[in-house]
Amino acid sequence: MKRLFQACVFASSAFITPSAMLAAELVLVVDDVGYHLDRARRLVDLPGNITLGMLPFAPHTPDIARQARRMNKEVILHQPMEPIPAPHVRAERGTLTLAMTPERFESQFARALANVPEAVGVNNHTGSLLTQHREPMNLLMGNIQRRGLFFLDSRTTPRTVAETTAREWRVPTLRRDVFLDHDPSTAAISEAYDQALRVARRKGYAVVIAHPYRTTLDFLEGELAELPADITLTSLGNLLNKRQRRVRQLDRTSLARLESPASRSRSPAR
Repeated sequence: MKRLFQACVFASSAFITPSAMLAAELVLVVDDVGYHLDRARRLVDLPGNITLGMLPFAPHTPDIARQARRMNKEVILHQPMEPIPAPHVRAERGTLTLAMTPERFESQFARALANVPEAVGVNNHTGSLLTQHREPMNLLMGNIQRRGLFFLDSRTTPRTVAETTAREWRVPTLRRDVFLDHDPSTAAISEAYDQALRVARRKGYAVVIAHPYRTTLDFLEGELAELPADITLTSLGNLLNKRQRRVRQLDRTSLARLESPASRSRSPAR
């Protein structure tokens, strides 16, 4: 009987290739969706489990979100949050701000979610100012937790406390690893994509944020059709489900370490 069991184990392992055993997971989140129907159609036609970050009050968001779900694409709320003032950054409709009362903050967030009922999670649109502050992040994570959603910290500032606050609230959470198209040139996108693959291979997964630029769509249509053998495309929700047991409330020492300047990766403020 023992020999039969060993033979079965050997036979089954023969069908597992080294690339399957070592496969790294790539999460692709495309943000700022809701303004362009033609680009949205290209997005929902991309192969694999990609995640669409829907701007709640963009004109085509309801139609695109419904179509995305029909095509088995994951939908999250791309919630506008207050940025550090800058000439190139405009406030999106429905932006959560520091000046809001808790009641106004919560009602604004509820309206945004109501416009994207397909959303299973939330990430921040801009927010380089708001995500630095504990009080609004506590308000946000309390609302997210009560609704059973997850949170992705887009990390639009190295000073963000959004991820650590989410963990304190026991909200399933991940952080962005790579911006694919901060520079939307094809050469820069290709370089950022290679960086994302290196991150995924090193730590087992990488979370990439992209935007519906035409150059980005052209690039993704080619690359996602022929992923490397050791890379698997997955959604945020799928990755979080696998890592759920690792989501825990952090102690004060761990929180201090995560928020120290040495642990903050550089990223563009938006």
